Amino acid sequence: MGGWNIWYALINFAILAVGLYLVGKKLVLNKYKSRRDGIARELEQAEEAGAEAARLDGDLAQAEAAAEAERAALLAQAEAKAREESLQAEEERQAAAEKFRRGEDLERKSLRSRFHRDLNSQAAEGLVKAAGDLIAGEAYAPARRALEASFAAKLEGSFKLPKGEITRIAAAGKAEAELTVAEAAGEAILPAVKETLCRCLRAQGLELGEEQVAVRVKLDSSVLAGAMLRVGDSIFDGTAASMLARAGEAIGGMQAEGDYIQSLRQLLSGADKSLDIYQGGLVTSASDGICRVSGLADTMAGEMLRFEGGIIGMVMDLEKDNIGVVLLGEPDSVHEGDQVRRTERIVQVPVGEAMLGRVVDALGRPLDGKGPIQAESSRPIESPAPGVIQRRPVSVPMQTGIKAIDALVPIGRGQRELIIGDRQTGKTAIAVDAIINQKGKNMLCVYVAIGQKESTVAGVVEKLLSHGAMEYTTVVCASASEPAPMLYIAPYAATAIGEYFMYKGRDVLIVYDDLSKQAVAYREISLLLHRPPGREAYPGDVFYLHSRLLERSARLSQEAGGGSMTALPIIETQAGDISAYIPTNVISITDGQIFLETGLFNAGVRPAVNVGLSVSRVGGAAQPAAVKQVAGPLRMELAQYRELAAFSQFGMELDKATMKAINKGDRLVELLKQPQYAPMDAADQMAAIFAVSEGYADKVAVGDIARFEEGLIAALDQSWPGLRELVASGRKLNPQELEKLRGILAGYSESFA
Repeated sequence: MGGWNIWYALINFAILAVGLYLVGKKLVLNKYKSRRDGIARELEQAEEAGAEAARLDGDLAQAEAAAEAERAALLAQAEAKAREESLQAEEERQAAAEKFRRGEDLERKSLRSRFHRDLNSQAAEGLVKAAGDLIAGEAYAPARRALEASFAAKLEGSFKLPKGEITRIAAAGKAEAELTVAEAAGEAILPAVKETLCRCLRAQGLELGEEQVAVRVKLDSSVLAGAMLRVGDSIFDGTAASMLARAGEAIGGMQAEGDYIQSLRQLLSGADKSLDIYQGGLVTSASDGICRVSGLADTMAGEMLRFEGGIIGMVMDLEKDNIGVVLLGEPDSVHEGDQVRRTERIVQVPVGEAMLGRVVDALGRPLDGKGPIQAESSRPIESPAPGVIQRRPVSVPMQTGIKAIDALVPIGRGQRELIIGDRQTGKTAIAVDAIINQKGKNMLCVYVAIGQKESTVAGVVEKLLSHGAMEYTTVVCASASEPAPMLYIAPYAATAIGEYFMYKGRDVLIVYDDLSKQAVAYREISLLLHRPPGREAYPGDVFYLHSRLLERSARLSQEAGGGSMTALPIIETQAGDISAYIPTNVISITDGQIFLETGLFNAGVRPAVNVGLSVSRVGGAAQPAAVKQVAGPLRMELAQYRELAAFSQFGMELDKATMKAINKGDRLVELLKQPQYAPMDAADQMAAIFAVSEGYADKVAVGDIARFEEGLIAALDQSWPGLRELVASGRKLNPQELEKLRGILAGYSESFA
């Protein structure tokens, strides 16, 4: 039993050992297998990670290459932009330098002309003095006696008194005269002169006996020879000094070509030896470009007077015992006691075809250094405006080439449209663009610069020259350095130049830049003349200052000449205040106004036309029918856009209709922007406005509107060449033509997108 138990235990132990072995082996194998599988998975994951790392390395390399390429492209783009900006800056610098040079050239030419006039005047003074010394010599005593003896005969052939002087003598019942001779020997002609004077007075209806006619003799060696008779204000001058003075004036104004000495000899040989007959007066006071003159009882308001030294004056005040005169020249050359003489002519300027292409001052004297102007005639600077019967309604368009104006505030030929706004808002730019756009449209232009720097005017002239507009333009310049009377008369002188063509049946555009400075100059003159000041210190007739000027612009009937003159007056406001005195005056005189807003200008909306305040009261009748057909809703859409855009600033959520109106308004505002010196044809304006208004540009980015418009015009020129003639004919587009236009616009819009 015991042995079997031992064997039984051994067998059980062996079985247990074998079982444990098998179980342990299986556990070890399972653990090894799982470990092997784990290692295999890790190796596989490691391989996948390596592959992913390799892929990432490739992507990184590609990204680095792309970044490097983009960086290089951006760098090249930045360098190109920097070069472009540098070139643009250099061009602007050169343009500014050229503009400055042109201004210097204008000033230089003006100074050269003045220098030549001064040089000739000095030469004339020297010649007159030398001739006077020669005549006063003993050798010329017989010639002096002969000149004195001939005075009575010359007097009888040319004696005539003005009506005022005749009335005065008739009321007094006697006549008093003064005979001036150079030396005592000349008194011998007194009896003959008195007898001749009595006969001449009776010939004019004054029955006076010899006892009622008194002639006293005055000795004055400065007359050199001959005699001078003074009756009241009337002077009959037959002295050698007068003849030499007239020759000296001719020498001073001489434009000699070739042999100067030969020209001088011809001039002196043909000197005027007749009596110099005029009314004379004396300067009683002179200061600040204003003087008072005694005598000259028959002078007229607005008449030119000539002072010693050749200075011209204009009569402004007619008092009982004196007249007030403004000086149209250097005021320091006129002094108390100087002689003044009537010209019996209202202030005039030369007019005619010769004025085209020239730059002149307010008296029509050239400033461009191109020599004298061979004018056809002259015209008074002030003349009555055409009457009601002489006028025709405004019905012919005057295209400015500016979309915002031609579509919203159209201007007709014969209209007066005010351009108003603060300083530096583009007022002159609109006027210059309007002048440039008249090329080839059979319209002449006059641009008058009032109170501006000469360099600024030179810049305008340069732009007109570069665009070929000076061929049909006259520039009248009354610069800031000139006295106030020149600024005052400049617009009237320019209007006279334009009126000549208007009454000849031509169409004229005149730009007054600007009337604010003219009003200030007139205020200065009025205060110096002691006229009572009114509102803002302006005189009471300042409204009449501008009304009598602007009413001269009209469209004449065929019987009156058939021409027209379109006025674009410019007024400068202070801080947008259009309710100030001068702005309200001119607004009430004109047929509408184009208001330029500073905020719009600073925001880049140029021209900065404020649609709400701008209006054209009569121009709609002259607007081309096709443009009027498509631009009719434009004002309402822009006004609605302004309200919605202001409302959207509160940050509220907007519905689709409001967003659509705002998006369309953004594109309309962008469309109406226009670069300077780039006027557009009416057909191009019509097509561009129609495209945006009809929604063909809704998918175009706002910044691409200009490019969209440029491409559209090119597409229309290719697809519909006759559109320009159709719009120019003045009729509306019929339904078939509208559909044709829509088809072209739809096709272009799809191709552009």
